[in-house]
This record gives sequence, C-alpha cells and structure tokens, in this order.
Amino acid sequence: MKSLFKSPVIILANGLFPSSSTPLEILENAGTVICTDGAINKLESLGLMPHIIIGDLDSMDSNVEFKGLIVHDTNQSNTDLEKSLDWVIANNIEKLTILGATGLREDMTIANHYILFDYYDKLELKMVTDHQTITCHKGKRIFSSTPGNNVSLFVKNFKTIVSIRNLKYPINNSELNPSSKAISNQSLAEQFEVNSSGPILVFRNHFES
Repeated sequence: MKSLFKSPVIILANGLFPSSSTPLEILENAGTVICTDGAINKLESLGLMPHIIIGDLDSMDSNVEFKGLIVHDTNQSNTDLEKSLDWVIANNIEKLTILGATGLREDMTIANHYILFDYYDKLELKMVTDHQTITCHKGKRIFSSTPGNNVSLFVKNFKTIVSIRNLKYPINNSELNPSSKAISNQSLAEQFEVNSSGPILVFRNHFES
C-alpha cells in the first residue's frame, strides 16, 4: 500500500539539534517532518514547524502552538524514537532519515544506535549526524565514498563473519566481535563493500568532512 505522506520523510529526535550543512540540508528539503516529542521545541525556535509530533508529550513546550497531527503514545516500554518508527511502519512509509539522535545524553546515543539494529530490516533507514551517516545492514552492501573517507564498523553479535573491499585495512572472511577493533578505516575508492553474516553498523564521515 502506498504511503500518503510526502517524501523524503525525516524523524527529528530530541538529541543535539543539527548544525552542519549535511543534516540541515536534509531537514530543509524534507517532504514530511516528524518530531519526537520535545524536538519540536528546538524546531519552533527557528520558526519552523513539523508535520507530525509523536511521543508521550512530556517534553513538549505547552506554549508551542501546533496544528498538525499529534500521535499521543504513553507506552513507557518504548522510547519516542521507537514509537515514531513503529508509527512510520504502520503508515507504509518505507524510507526515512533520522536526525538529532545523538549528543546531549550518551546513554540515549547508544540506545539509538541499537535501535538501528532493531529496525534495519523493516524499512530503509539511515541516521545522519553533524559528522557521519550511520546505516545498518546484513549481507553484502556497496557504499558510495571518496578516497580517504573515514569508515567504522560495529557488529551486534559475537562471531560475526565480515569481509570488506576497497578499505585500507582489510578484513577477509574473519570473525568480528562487538568492540572497537574495526573503527577508523579508510576508503580507497569511490565505492567500498561490506559483507556481514549478521547485523552491522557502518559509520561514514560526510564527504565534506
């Protein structure tokens, strides 16, 4: 079933508000902006308004006048970002970008990275910060890049078998465990490949960094 919402769709989470050109350009060009609860406070301070607010609404400034769609979800078992992603899936949105999901609180930053592990196979999803684009996949995937661009990898499960191509430090059909062992690699070409037997996070610096 086709989604009724205009693309591209973004979720603005209530972390550090974007300040660099890459996430700000994504925000400015969004067709549908979904705010997780208190994220609307930061957007409103710039004179902007989202189309949808989702969450338990405990962080939203009561003085903000909002006439869009409000999805009030009081479930305390899920974060507002998880509630937003569940709503997106239920409304047949297949592709989106998450902004504002890092910074301010280290525990929420880690939790939001784990959320990518939980949702990567349910929709086409990426997280964009001021410095990096973060995606999650399983199997083989080819990424656009530039030579010398920083690439870091984190797996979810122990004994994950990983192979890479066109990165400076090789991994060839080797076990990779959750650790810092695969950070700060470098792209050697305009594309690189990551093949993983289990879910893997791929961090890529923005090309202008």
